[in-house]
Amino acid sequence: MWGDFMAQKFNTTKRFGLEGVWSFIPGLKYAIDKLTELGADTFVIGMPHRGRMNTLANVVRKPMVQLMAEFQGITPDAALSGGFVGAGDAKYHLGTTFKRRYGPTNTDVTLTLLANPSHLETVAPVVQGRVRAEQHFIGGKDADRKKVCPIQIHGDAAFAG
Repeated sequence: MWGDFMAQKFNTTKRFGLEGVWSFIPGLKYAIDKLTELGADTFVIGMPHRGRMNTLANVVRKPMVQLMAEFQGITPDAALSGGFVGAGDAKYHLGTTFKRRYGPTNTDVTLTLLANPSHLETVAPVVQGRVRAEQHFIGGKDADRKKVCPIQIHGDAAFAG
């Protein structure tokens, strides 16, 4: 399990696991697959720290070499050569964009997990702004605004914040 590995490999590094929300990753993957079947092909995700590493690895499919290198504070190239280069941010704030093909519909899907701001209540407008920009730049291809989908994940009262 990802959390167990991280706990052993990086036992002194702060990280946020999925304890208590075990169905989160399969649920998120199912939602993205279903929305893809309904015509969406671009997803912009904003989320808190809890479950972020699992989401990067298992949903967005950020390459593990890159994820582990960033967690160690080095670049993927430096990780392979043994050199050190600073990553520049808290490990659990990092985001990424990944393109993959969804098999059943043979659709190219773009998944973006936005970098996490320190104040979670600001992620909602950031996600909405990014989605609106994506819709703008694809223009007439998405007149109904159904191809770009925002996914906002929050805990506690962050939406009300």
